[in-house]
Amino acid sequence: MNPRVSLALRRARGDAVAAEALAERLAMTPDAVARAVDALEQAGFRIESHPIQGYRLLGVPRRLLEDELACDLGTRRIGRHVRCVEEAASTNDLAWLAADEGRDAADGLAVFAEYQTAGRGRRGRRWFAPPHSSILGSVVLWVPDAAANGGGLTRAVSLAAAEAIEGETGLEVGIRWPNDLVVDDRKIGGVLVEARSAAAGETAVVLGVGINCTQRAEAFPPRIRPGVASLETAGAEADRTLLARALLARLDAVLARLADASAVREVHAEAARRCRTLGRRITVTDGRETTSGEVVALDPEYGLLLRLADGAVRRFPPMTTHVVAQGEG
Repeated sequence: MNPRVSLALRRARGDAVAAEALAERLAMTPDAVARAVDALEQAGFRIESHPIQGYRLLGVPRRLLEDELACDLGTRRIGRHVRCVEEAASTNDLAWLAADEGRDAADGLAVFAEYQTAGRGRRGRRWFAPPHSSILGSVVLWVPDAAANGGGLTRAVSLAAAEAIEGETGLEVGIRWPNDLVVDDRKIGGVLVEARSAAAGETAVVLGVGINCTQRAEAFPPRIRPGVASLETAGAEADRTLLARALLARLDAVLARLADASAVREVHAEAARRCRTLGRRITVTDGRETTSGEVVALDPEYGLLLRLADGAVRRFPPMTTHVVAQGEG
């Protein structure tokens, strides 16, 4: 199959594309486009052909396809290799197995699964997603030790994911500290960053992202249903392939900025502007005690600054702090 043709039809968002215009855009002959369309139909795409209107995409295969995700991605590092599997215990686990092959083979690798049998979130929570309903992906990177400390990577990945969703759907996406992606205060996705020591001065990291795309409300367990949503239940239609490509592109762009000290401050500020936890009264635990206060700021390491009842401001680091209750702003 020719992924350039399938991606062009996906980007049309259900509108017809004239054969001549499609051929010119892709620097192909009309006959070559026609042959590519035939091959796509054999691969499971449903395409309507009209002698005047051209080609209209009516249906696509249920699963993400490696050729489509990697085609002309244009990234510098993220997604230089892409793997798609039908099922995995966790995409983070697959990414760590790839990391064992070494930096040359695995740096920048993106792994996607249609279903996770043991998907996990922060603090060991389960991730619920029926097959073919979500973006479930992980990326392997080697970063300087300093970049792996604190919550900087979680902040950057959350920002990239929010930008990708917003760009593809038009939804206003916020970040609920430290790693939830939210629309109208309901969780539609999350980020899980894991790190392991590697060579001197470097750390291997796996950046996991989950985004609810097509689930209906009944797909979520009743106990969490009031606080979660999918892009569909939030009123948006998202092509999972285009969203996954946007995610890789935004990750590549945002993470590249972390190499510049001034850009790091900008990333922090952009993530802070999306933070839905600022200004709210919350209760947190840091493993030793439970504390309540108003969130007045995020520190440069992405920790919370809480104003306590006595007026004092206290810092809570992201790696050891857990929000147990959150009130209105």
